[in-house]
Amino acid sequence: MKFLLLKTLLLRRAKDQGFTLPVVIAIGLVMILLSTVNMIQSGEETLLSVSKKGSSNALASAEFGIARYRELLNNNRVLAVYNLDQWTTVAGQACNDISDSAGGWADNTPNNWKSVTALDENTLSVDLNNDGDTNDSESIGQYQIVNYIYDNDNDITTDNNGDIDLISDVVNNDGSPPRGLLTVQGRSTDGSEAQIQVEIPLGINTDDLDSLDPALWIERSSVTNIGNVNVNGSNIVLYRPAGSGGCDDPPDLSSPAQNTISDPRLLPDIVDITAITNVRTIQGDINTETDPVTTDPDPNDDEDYPRDNYFQNGEIILGTGYDDSGATQALNTLDERYYYTTQTASLVIDNGESILADGTSKVILYVGGNLDINTGANLIRLGNSSNIATSRYLEIHVNGNVTIDGDGDLEITGLLHVPNGTVTISGSASVNVTGSIWANNWDNTSGTVTIDTDDYKFYSITPDRTPKPLTYRPRNWETQEVQ
Repeated sequence: MKFLLLKTLLLRRAKDQGFTLPVVIAIGLVMILLSTVNMIQSGEETLLSVSKKGSSNALASAEFGIARYRELLNNNRVLAVYNLDQWTTVAGQACNDISDSAGGWADNTPNNWKSVTALDENTLSVDLNNDGDTNDSESIGQYQIVNYIYDNDNDITTDNNGDIDLISDVVNNDGSPPRGLLTVQGRSTDGSEAQIQVEIPLGINTDDLDSLDPALWIERSSVTNIGNVNVNGSNIVLYRPAGSGGCDDPPDLSSPAQNTISDPRLLPDIVDITAITNVRTIQGDINTETDPVTTDPDPNDDEDYPRDNYFQNGEIILGTGYDDSGATQALNTLDERYYYTTQTASLVIDNGESILADGTSKVILYVGGNLDINTGANLIRLGNSSNIATSRYLEIHVNGNVTIDGDGDLEITGLLHVPNGTVTISGSASVNVTGSIWANNWDNTSGTVTIDTDDYKFYSITPDRTPKPLTYRPRNWETQEVQ
């Protein structure tokens, strides 16, 4: 009996031993499988995290590029009204480019990437890689401009390059302002890419008319001789081309002390009279012997067109006038100004002679050659007959040079525009200006010049100035598929 019981126990033990081994093996296999699944899942999560980081860095790089190109447009606002493919030929940029690579910001060729770093070396003291160097910088990616389109009619397929009114609130047909569409691409260090397009609303920079405030505006970067000039708190504007000193203004003049600012924009071109109707001609020499104004259809009939309204005692008065048919003389209906010209001839104004607007009309006088002013004992006046101290009534545009000689007095009330020549003041002439003088070059050896600007800014050539529109905060951010 005892033997039988012992045998039964031994047989049961043997059976238990045979069952335990498979169970242990099965549990081991399950643990290996779970570990493998966890490893695969962890790897996928790591790859997903890396991918998300790369996409995030690419998007951040594109956003950084948007900010940088907005800075470019703020500093070089003329670019805002031209498409990207015109940027290399646009004149009047104010500052240096923003690129740290060859080609500059105007180079929109493929792969013109610019770097984005998380920390600027030598600015922050941070050890990013635990190597003991606290001047590390980390690159998170690159950016490049894809396109910029200027649009003022809500149709990006039309060519609107440079089409903007500088002196009025310009809006599209639907009431929205002009805009620029800026597209920038970003790329992370792992090759992930993102593309963003934003809309930059543009506005009319009426403050630019006041902030420039050119009592004396000289285009040439190296002026011959400023001399004794007093602008009474206004500005002497000197041309400084793009890239020469960035946006910094030159030092103010010290003798005499005058405000001096720089501007990269060229002077507006000489007024174009070829498309103007009703332009009247005056002769090139003002004197008391002959009537130099050829607008009178019947010089012997003073009843309808009195001669003394236009010329008397060395004085020409230009502006409103009527011929026998009642038609307005010299009036251009497009801008309500009266145009006169010497054709290609020069104009000589001697001691005591004057050219005046009638005090109610806006007069444009185009001198095709030089303007020679010989001062003496009697005052010479270039202004208006009403003696109103405003420059709104008379503009004199000289295609050649202006020479002011003698020791007398010259009074100018208006704009004297000499974009292609030099204003030379010799002798001891005293020149008093209410308005502005804009010239390519200035050479004042011994004259005394006083210029008082007035509140009138809208000369006929003001719309021809290089635009400097306002650029507002980007809106309508759109993430696009990378092309």
